[in-house]
Parts: sequence; C-alpha cells; structure tokens
Amino acid sequence: MADSGVRRLGLMNWGPALRPSSVVGTLKMHDTEYFYIRSPDAIPGAAPANTFWFDAHWIDMDAGLPGTFHLLDATGPSLVVTPMLSGCSFVMTPGAGGAVTVAHIQPTNEMKAPALANHLARTPNAQVYGGIDSPGNYDPDDRTAAIIGVRRNGRWAIYAQKQQIVNHGDVQRIRSVYQIWPERVKQ
Repeated sequence: MADSGVRRLGLMNWGPALRPSSVVGTLKMHDTEYFYIRSPDAIPGAAPANTFWFDAHWIDMDAGLPGTFHLLDATGPSLVVTPMLSGCSFVMTPGAGGAVTVAHIQPTNEMKAPALANHLARTPNAQVYGGIDSPGNYDPDDRTAAIIGVRRNGRWAIYAQKQQIVNHGDVQRIRSVYQIWPERVKQ
C-alpha cells in the first residue's frame, strides 16, 4: 500500500502459535492461534474463505525522518494497524479530546534503529515504541512487533505484540503484549 488512510483489510487465521503463560511468562508457552492482517493487494493468490474483512486506519511506514504524523481522532473506524515493525519505531503524541497523532518510521543507513528510537524520544510529549533492546521495547535482532490500536469511548489505546522471528513454516512465538498508549503497561 502506498499511503496512510482508511483501508479495507482482511484478518486471516495463519495457523498455530505459542503464547506466554500469564503466570510465569515465556518459561511456559501455551498453544494459541496466529492471525495475519493484510490488504487485498498483499494477499498472495485468493484470500482464504474464512477471511474477515474490515475497515481500519492504516499507518504506512515512512523511511527516515522527519516522518509523517497522522491524526487518530473520534472519526472513522475504531481500529488502527500498521505494517510489522522490524527495527522501526512507532511514535505517539497526544492530541485534543482523546486524539493521538502517530507515525511509523523506518531506520536508515544514516540512523540505525536504536539511534532513531532515541532521537524520536526527544519529540515533545512523545511515547516511542522502538527497535531498541530495553524493557518495554523490542530487540530487532530477534523480534518483530505487531501494532494495533482500538478506540473506545472516544479514546485510543494502542498495543504492541512482540513476536520471535522464526523460520517460514515454524510455529509463531508470541513473546509479550504491551499497551503502549496512552501509557506503557505489560499485559
């Protein structure tokens, strides 16, 4: 997809996965299912028959700074998604009346993932979920992150699901889930 905005997306069951225990975390993994969210043009061949189609705010990835911020307010769909983070940073700043502005920014050869996340953290009132190996973030050397947000009662909550990078065909491993907006809370 070329641009951010409201898009039609498909939710597909992609097979078995493992998730952390709610008591001992990744020391004991439990069976679950793995889902993909894709635009119609990003689905190879025909979409599976059980695809659930929905509209959502789509935040496209910008390569490098300054990045384009997008306003999520009380209009349009109540969901927001962005492509998988694999070194990128997702930046959120508060807007009026429960709104939030967001950007998905990819590191460049001139500014690698940790430097990008640290640079973006200097944005006034920003919260950054970035590709740095620190608590509440993800290490892009062996993790990716899926971002999804939901608007309830006019206010946005945005979540990040850390996933272990696995070989094609291996069981997907979900490592953790964090609420990253309006505050950082491990789920």
